[in-house]
Amino acid sequence: MLLGRDKESKIIKRLKEKNLLAGSYIFFGESQVGKFTFADEITRELEGNPFVCQERLIIRSGESKIGIDAIRAMKLFLRKRPVMSAFRTVIIKDAHKMTPEAQNAALKIVEEPPSYALIIFITRGIDNILPTLSSRLRRLYFPCVPKHDIISWLVANHNVPEKEATHIAEISFGAPGFALQVIKEINAKKTKSFTIPKKFNSTEEYDEFMKKYLVKLYHDKNKNSVILKKVLRRIELSSKFNTNKKLQIQSVFNF
Repeated sequence: MLLGRDKESKIIKRLKEKNLLAGSYIFFGESQVGKFTFADEITRELEGNPFVCQERLIIRSGESKIGIDAIRAMKLFLRKRPVMSAFRTVIIKDAHKMTPEAQNAALKIVEEPPSYALIIFITRGIDNILPTLSSRLRRLYFPCVPKHDIISWLVANHNVPEKEATHIAEISFGAPGFALQVIKEINAKKTKSFTIPKKFNSTEEYDEFMKKYLVKLYHDKNKNSVILKKVLRRIELSSKFNTNKKLQIQSVFNF
């Protein structure tokens, strides 16, 4: 069972038992809290194959937008009836990167999907999806995982000493995926130099930089303990008292 996802697992299990699982869903919540991993596990379980899923299509954005061609490919994929499973599943990762044209095309599929279709849109926030589309999707929210659960998981499943696991859990902000990233960075003993950009072109760019920046600081936490505490404290305060994302970013790096 996926870390911290007992509630979500029970919801999906109940829908499956009542033959109500088919349809369109939107999984939303912070980055790296397990949305895609959960969707991946669902499809593997439905097909009964832990290795290769033949009845699944994953649409990723990469570095670009998700255009209408990707949605056309989804439509063609869903025309075929499933053979290995009761469902044909489509997972759209980073659904907020769909162009308006792609979202409108997806809406037409969602409005009249095949009875065997299971479509999962994955995004950080519902507000990033057109209301006409999001209003037709069943919503499943993925909250951040409690710190104590991440600590226990790191100790039991990844052989991380408790003291180190506590530090990693603190800087992962409830995101198991980020905690694993920290472990990989530490194990690989990567030493990259970081220059803080004067400007971030998007909140996604800021979030990605911040993850790498915190990993870099934590890599030599004894040397960087003062600045690490300061950055974490400023992130906490800025997010708590400032709703303007741009001002939040400025306040974190305005030492």
